[in-house]
Amino acid sequence: MSEGLKFVEENFGKEARPRTAWHIDPFGHSSEQAALFAKMGYDGFFFARIDYQDMIKRRAEKRMEMIWRGSPDNLGKESDIFTGVLFYHYSPPPGMCFDVRCGDDPIVDNPELFTYNLERK
Repeated sequence: MSEGLKFVEENFGKEARPRTAWHIDPFGHSSEQAALFAKMGYDGFFFARIDYQDMIKRRAEKRMEMIWRGSPDNLGKESDIFTGVLFYHYSPPPGMCFDVRCGDDPIVDNPELFTYNLERK
């Protein structure tokens, strides 16, 4: 991973460096992974796959986002990273799909436009 980050910085500049990490499809999440992302300078970490009972509980309690302390005993707050679980696994929430294959209207937040729909969305 550090080689890839070095490549991005050398070829595209510091501004192009990603600040958010995403685990596409792992089965399980090590606390050390959160600590590694935090130590590498990432601000956020997202994933989709968690235990179904944990997902049900987090949705009900509206706790899909958290500050994950990856290594509390060794690194303390240095291993903290903002973490979120994708709400509908790999799909967007209802009404928020803006892909060409979806029929959801885009969010229009300019009240001067006749298609303004921010309150409705």
